[in-house]
Amino acid sequence: MKKIIMVLVALTFTIVLAACGDKEENAKEDKGQEANKTEEQAQPQEQNVEVTEKEKVDEGKPVVSINGEEIKGETYNPLYMQIKMQMAQFGQDVSDVTAVKDQTLNMIVEQKLIRDDAKDKGMEVTDKEVQKEFDTIKEQNGDQLKKVLKQFKMSEEDFKNQLANDLVTQKYIDSEIDVKVTDKEIEEYYNKIKEQNKEIGKLEEVKEPIKSQLKKDKTSKKLQEKVKKLKEDAKVEKMI
Repeated sequence: MKKIIMVLVALTFTIVLAACGDKEENAKEDKGQEANKTEEQAQPQEQNVEVTEKEKVDEGKPVVSINGEEIKGETYNPLYMQIKMQMAQFGQDVSDVTAVKDQTLNMIVEQKLIRDDAKDKGMEVTDKEVQKEFDTIKEQNGDQLKKVLKQFKMSEEDFKNQLANDLVTQKYIDSEIDVKVTDKEIEEYYNKIKEQNKEIGKLEEVKEPIKSQLKKDKTSKKLQEKVKKLKEDAKVEKMI
């Protein structure tokens, strides 16, 4: 189950990056209240989300140009569906299709810029690596994989394309981002959570989940800063 969850790590990062800054603190508080839950328990609930024909783009139509390279509808459409599903699961309004479109374009831009910067730094993921990871996921989580594909309306090819982006992003994070979490930060975060939830348990019982959450928050913030800089130096033209 953990591998299935990690497959969407990059997708989650890009949604966080694209989200409004004023929602960030509320999100952190919500996560803090759930710090003593397992990863599976903390996952968002499945939502029934549909994408109309009007929301889709012709597969050959350019949707955005990034440093002179055009990305087309064949890439946009499956990501649009994934973004819409993720937004719904995290309680965001998906009736505003323009907002969903903007989130999707932002995701495409961010993934492309990360992938290009990673490549410039010698970090690439081969088709063989993607296939190996996919085979491992399929072997260990066959039924769960089918459920995820159905839930996100993804083909295996769509899944592998996203997996490739995720693997590159993870390599990029491992190489470019180094964060540390101190015992003092853990204790301060624990005390803050305890004010909101008296039944959280003892510090030693939730220390590792809190440490993991703080590390994710710091990593997300640093990744956001890197992507912001990449965007400032890039030439991006949205075409839809």
